[in-house]
Amino acid sequence: MGLHSELRAYKQWKTRLRENIRAYRDWLETHGMAKTEALRTIEQSLENLQEDRLKVAFVAEFSRGKTELINAMFFADHGRRLLPSTAGRTTMCPVELFYDTQLDEAYVRLLPIETRLEDTRLAGLKQDPRKWVHYPLALHSPEQIEQILREIAQTKRVSVQEAGRLGLFDQDLHSLRDQPPTEIDIPRWRHAMISFPHPLLKQGLVLIDTPGLNALGSEPELTLDMLPSAQGVVFVLAADTGVTRSDLDMWRNHLRGFQSRRQQGLLVALNKVDTLWDELQDEQSIQQAIGSQRASVATILGIKEGAVFPVSAQKALLAKVRGDRALLERSGVAALERYLTEDVLNAKHEMLRESVTGQIGAMIERTRGILATRLAGVRNQREELAQLGGQSQDLLAQMTTRAQAEKGRYHRAVESFRTGRAIFQKQGAELLEVLNPQAIEAVVGDTEHAMKGNWTTIGLQQSMQILFDDLRRRMQQVVEQSENNRKIIRSIYSRFQSEHGFPKVPPPLLSTMKHRVDMELLYQEVDVFRKSPSSALTEKHFLIKRFSATMVLRAREICQSARADIAGWLRTGLDPLSAQLQDRKISIERRIADLKRVGRSKETLRTRLEELNTEYRTLSADLTRLRHLQFAVATSRPSESAEAPPGPRLVRTRPAAGRQ
Repeated sequence: MGLHSELRAYKQWKTRLRENIRAYRDWLETHGMAKTEALRTIEQSLENLQEDRLKVAFVAEFSRGKTELINAMFFADHGRRLLPSTAGRTTMCPVELFYDTQLDEAYVRLLPIETRLEDTRLAGLKQDPRKWVHYPLALHSPEQIEQILREIAQTKRVSVQEAGRLGLFDQDLHSLRDQPPTEIDIPRWRHAMISFPHPLLKQGLVLIDTPGLNALGSEPELTLDMLPSAQGVVFVLAADTGVTRSDLDMWRNHLRGFQSRRQQGLLVALNKVDTLWDELQDEQSIQQAIGSQRASVATILGIKEGAVFPVSAQKALLAKVRGDRALLERSGVAALERYLTEDVLNAKHEMLRESVTGQIGAMIERTRGILATRLAGVRNQREELAQLGGQSQDLLAQMTTRAQAEKGRYHRAVESFRTGRAIFQKQGAELLEVLNPQAIEAVVGDTEHAMKGNWTTIGLQQSMQILFDDLRRRMQQVVEQSENNRKIIRSIYSRFQSEHGFPKVPPPLLSTMKHRVDMELLYQEVDVFRKSPSSALTEKHFLIKRFSATMVLRAREICQSARADIAGWLRTGLDPLSAQLQDRKISIERRIADLKRVGRSKETLRTRLEELNTEYRTLSADLTRLRHLQFAVATSRPSESAEAPPGPRLVRTRPAAGRQ
């Protein structure tokens, strides 16, 4: 399947998954088993599925043909370039291309560059439409769309003082540093969001087009939020220049961390290979030259050669517009598209399946365990009462004695549960204390105070490192202590299964590794940030402000998220066991009450047996329903769907010769 079909199938799989999760939620509510934490987890999973997008970021220095590659891969069916792509710099700010399903309209939103002076992060600014300049797109007017999209490349002339205040001027790195200018051109916009009803975008694809001139270093949120959230990153190089120094700096400082986090999803597009199509050479010599360039790039970047894709974006766009299949094949773009389809999208699906279906599937499994406990109690009670038909009072007395003994064992199990819970909560409190918000804020406050008092670059760098060394140590401590807590909860569940005969139910387990990885990647970004020449030459007030508003804020979010996960787990970790205990109590009390009643009347015995038979059938049906739901939630592969209707076209193109 192509990317269109795969994305459509992926979207339909998510729709079915949401329906099954909602069915499980409704079942819990109908049966009075919908606890607050469980409902919160389910709603969070539904929201994650609803908001899930396949994000692919394109990263490059300027003049590598990055925007042209996006046009060729995703927008060629419009017969023209959707994004401005001409010689020189065209993308002056990060651009997000998506479709706004909530507003259901096409538009361009531009964030003024002056917002860099604010403390609010980009994620917060996205929630405030007043900060953005909004342009509706008229889909019937290609000229209007072209005119508005040209805004992305706009600059404005400001004084070097203003540029420095915005963190966009570095005199020592400027080409005219011996005679510094009084004014320079800077981007007019800080960020652009384009909502466009392209079929791929409507199916959940999000494209991120980053500007050149090492903008990843000047806009930290690109590497802190946007790139880590992407499932695929395409690093675009030019075949006519190879790997330049600035390319290598960008790779080492900002992209290698992405590679260390994921084994898949990071690839290199070696663009402009058509510059090697020498008509004076035969095809074999041309392919050898391309292969040599490809191998050289892979060696320099330290990646497998198979992750480097020689392409010609310009020829691919031309081939798609003209319907020239031979030229399209020679452009090499098809291999890049197949990789995105077969590897990146599949990896995205696996990640979502593990996070959402694994969590919900485990919840359903625990619910089934609780029902299995009830079913076993009903079955035992039914078999016990069936023995009383026509039997003596001696047998009734024996059964009553056994039930009373069972009640005694239940009370001992309760005491064991209380002991285990006390240990679990004590260890959990120690785990939470590692991420105590007051303690973390105290360290952050000390760091910011020290930074304001430091007048040397080395002093600022040391303050940054001290803070993140502390946060890194805390997160490592969380990982180590959470493993001890997992051992405790597993031993509690295991003891109840072996000593008290409880059905096997998997305990909810806590995973903190995601937060540890996030903190480690942030630590790497801080290391790059504090050592970069541009940071050393940025005005101190702006540097501290940017450090606090991006990296420190991101660290807070990681710690808060980890603490919330831990707190939620501590509240709910023993809930399945508690529910089993409660069911056992109810079952024992009902057995004793039934034995007293049936001893007085055989009619009561028959009525009670009928009630138990009905309850048994109901529980069996509920277990079957839950088993089917669990299987449906765990279904791991999307299936291909029918073709979707075509999206809007900007212009009509005539079919090439030979095409129908």
